[in-house]
Amino acid sequence: MRNWNLQADYLDSVAHAEVGKVQIHPSEVQEKEEFRVHLERIIQDAIAQEGPNDLVTVKLVGFGSLASGFATRGSDMDLVLVPVWKDPINMSNANVSKELPRLIEKALLNSNMGARLLTRTRVPILKICQHPSPELYQALSDERGKWDELPEEEKWDKPATSADAKLPIDPPGLNGTTVDDQNNPIHSDHEPSATAADPKTLSAAVPVSGKLPSEQQADPSGAADPKASENKPAEVEDKTPQENAPKSRPKTWLRVKARGPLDFPSSGVGIQCDINFANALGIQNTHLLRCYSLCDKRVQPMVLFVKAWAKRRKINNSYSGTLSSYGWTLMVLHYLVNIAFPPVCPNLQLPWRPSSHVDKLEGLFEARHIDGWEVRFWDNADEILAAGQAGQLTRNNWSVGRLLEGFFKYYAAPAHWDLPGGHKPFHWMQEVISLRTPQGILRKQEKGWTGAKNTQVAGNEVRQRYLLAIEDPFELSHNVGRTVTYNGLTAIRDEFRRAHAILGFVKKGQDPGMGLFDEVIEPSE
Repeated sequence: MRNWNLQADYLDSVAHAEVGKVQIHPSEVQEKEEFRVHLERIIQDAIAQEGPNDLVTVKLVGFGSLASGFATRGSDMDLVLVPVWKDPINMSNANVSKELPRLIEKALLNSNMGARLLTRTRVPILKICQHPSPELYQALSDERGKWDELPEEEKWDKPATSADAKLPIDPPGLNGTTVDDQNNPIHSDHEPSATAADPKTLSAAVPVSGKLPSEQQADPSGAADPKASENKPAEVEDKTPQENAPKSRPKTWLRVKARGPLDFPSSGVGIQCDINFANALGIQNTHLLRCYSLCDKRVQPMVLFVKAWAKRRKINNSYSGTLSSYGWTLMVLHYLVNIAFPPVCPNLQLPWRPSSHVDKLEGLFEARHIDGWEVRFWDNADEILAAGQAGQLTRNNWSVGRLLEGFFKYYAAPAHWDLPGGHKPFHWMQEVISLRTPQGILRKQEKGWTGAKNTQVAGNEVRQRYLLAIEDPFELSHNVGRTVTYNGLTAIRDEFRRAHAILGFVKKGQDPGMGLFDEVIEPSE
């Protein structure tokens, strides 16, 4: 038996145990769909009574992990508000008035739900919980009351609340919205887009088919000792003193920040969701991910495994400086499309089809422009599913475990190593993950992503970081990894090294003395 078989068998057994724990049940999907409908009715009633005259109504369209097929149990629901205008000429306009999010926030608070509008995100996000505790509800109501009491000229010219001002500008999500179980605006089904998931249901979410070793002990995998680089990523291109290894730190950095009085707890408040305003690209991103999930039956368990691992190891929290679930999903897809050999999935953004009808390809691959960005990909889910089931999309027959072994090696191994197919490991300092690009890699230098900078996004000053560079598939100026800080990058890379070290022990038939899914226990602040 080859040594990689030991690692693959180990990861297959872990995946069998862990993926089943996080897969979402159809009953949970249905419950969330019913809550979406309930929210939509409340919002539609509020708009009918107090909304702008040029607006007929709105729809709540699901996007993110629930619609893409990558949701985990207990995931937040991500919704985007789509306006229906009286004048047909405005039908392509997804922007709503600045007053509308506040109108909706008030209507939901009046319905005894928890509601909190975040204005310092890339697009406004309304966070909602179904059953807030009395204390949380009172805090949210008081915060809304403070905004109501502001002079009119102060309500719109600066962050609406003091609490918002303390939040990162770009919380997790698809194009700056919140995204699935996340802390990420990837939490994200309805009807305005022909490529969106089924508007009537969220059925896309249903599945398709310790301690570290001694520092003196050599790592049998050849990777760096998982503790050796603690708090010191191998390469950091951004040298700002606040973000890159300051010599002294007033407080211990935590992978998960302590919850504030306005923050929703992870459980105990019913269904949680984020409503995004003006995020048409999020729907397209979701459908792209959905199409990738249909390419091969191994894609979904790969993504669920990595998301569950990242969450367990506390490196899946954009608000704390690590990576959103959307970012982790793109990292997995990049590996499956560009690094696994042979590839597990084709690049859906390239003009290729397993079809003999060449004359139809041009029409199938027409570009759309949304918010100024070109949206072009193979978006026929039925065709993709049929081609995948017929074995037309890949010659790769590796198990999920063997693919996971390659995934961890790609992101953990030294840059000079050789990987199957002539690939090299990911170069964290120099490279950008670009799912749309042939071979999947760009250089930070060619994109100008070489140092932190402040930019203006929707009137807000946004800190753009490029320590971890992951290009959005459509919004090419958006770095999905921009929320990753120096400490966050350190934690992420340490976890890849730790996983690679564990697999090194397994390769030699030794007990690693720790598990991939051991819980991280952090000190309280």
